Amino acid sequence: DKMGDNENRKVYNAREVKNYRKMVEYSCKNYAKNIAYKYKKDYTAKNVEYIEKTYEQVGKDIKAFGTGLLNLDLMGERIVVVGKNRYEWCISYLATTCSNMVIVPIDKALPDVEMQRLIERSEAKAIIFDEKYLETVKKVQEKENSSLKILICMDDIKEKGIKTFNEVLKEGRKQILAGDQKYDNIETDENKMSIMLFTSGTTNEPKAVMLSQANICANISNIACWVKLYPTDVLLSFLPIHHVFECTVGFLFALYSGAQTVFCDGIRHIMENMNEYKVSVMASVPAIYERIYKIISKNKENAKDLLGGHVKLLISGAASLDPTIEKNYRDLGINLVQGYGLTETSPVIAVGTNTHYRTGSVGIAVPSVEAKVINCDETGMGELVVKGPSIMLGYYGNKEETDKVLKDGWFNTGDLARIDKDGYIFICGRKKSVIVL
Repeated sequence: DKMGDNENRKVYNAREVKNYRKMVEYSCKNYAKNIAYKYKKDYTAKNVEYIEKTYEQVGKDIKAFGTGLLNLDLMGERIVVVGKNRYEWCISYLATTCSNMVIVPIDKALPDVEMQRLIERSEAKAIIFDEKYLETVKKVQEKENSSLKILICMDDIKEKGIKTFNEVLKEGRKQILAGDQKYDNIETDENKMSIMLFTSGTTNEPKAVMLSQANICANISNIACWVKLYPTDVLLSFLPIHHVFECTVGFLFALYSGAQTVFCDGIRHIMENMNEYKVSVMASVPAIYERIYKIISKNKENAKDLLGGHVKLLISGAASLDPTIEKNYRDLGINLVQGYGLTETSPVIAVGTNTHYRTGSVGIAVPSVEAKVINCDETGMGELVVKGPSIMLGYYGNKEETDKVLKDGWFNTGDLARIDKDGYIFICGRKKSVIVL
């Protein structure tokens, strides 16, 4: 098993994980009393009530919700999840995948018709959704030959024919008390498709990327060799969680690390939330870091305090970061690192670390990913291709497109890049003229 080029450059020795079940069990046992999630019952309320869930509770909820789903005759089926970043979304994702079913996270911001089409294309038998999408979901279910049989709302609504998240959770708890062992007896196949993600094609039909738990777990184990999260860290979940960047680098990496995840109340509340929850880590996009910098640069002496005084790591991805912004944060003593990846690579290909960084570079390839440029011009710029255990299984039902990008295990990113003599990757632009988040 050939490892990537940077195996000997690891900053941290990280625990390797192979599948979600083992990852969940490890964290829920070893960090049992730590707070895994802290969130507001209703952030618009005058007297805000916080809810805290320990890792022990999370483990129990995953097992109970998984048991509830298995008893709805969903074994091996696909389940769509659509909604805002919230506790129920996280439990739905983990319970589905730990029960050997396939999760299909869908972008909550899609127009109604688009959303309907992706739900149909997923061939899902069940959907877990925010109340806001009730009408859309009902439209899909009412269509002829719809495969959607089970509708589960993450909010406690009373609507004929619709179950709620809490009902399924309570049913599962009852079933376990009555001796149900379906969840314990399930074998997870970490090498088959467990996650189906639609790419956000701006010009063309979104492709359904097939990822296995082995793909994403390899990536989590890799990120952990470059960047360390401690059980004492607090991660602000802000970017849409259906997106593979937030899902792997935020949600799952925090769970793997035993850290605490808190949910952002919205773009206007980022700094307020960073203060209120004493946030130490965040993954976001360049535009957000530029916006925050504008505010804190007016008061440089207290920049760290304006962000709550605990920030130690900011990860930027999904678009290229202006090198001056990167430098500005470093000058303030705030570690802002740039990462690079795609849905098809689970997603992280490279990320800067607090010791290995070059301004303007997306860092060096993570340990088990090999990266090289092909068809170079005279300046050394060429197409970036990568190989490793986190490369997707392929596009679902689309061998033609899969064969275009996957050749002998090498995935063609469609990005133009240079790699300097020390292995730092510099992205020079898209080979195609679109920039896809």
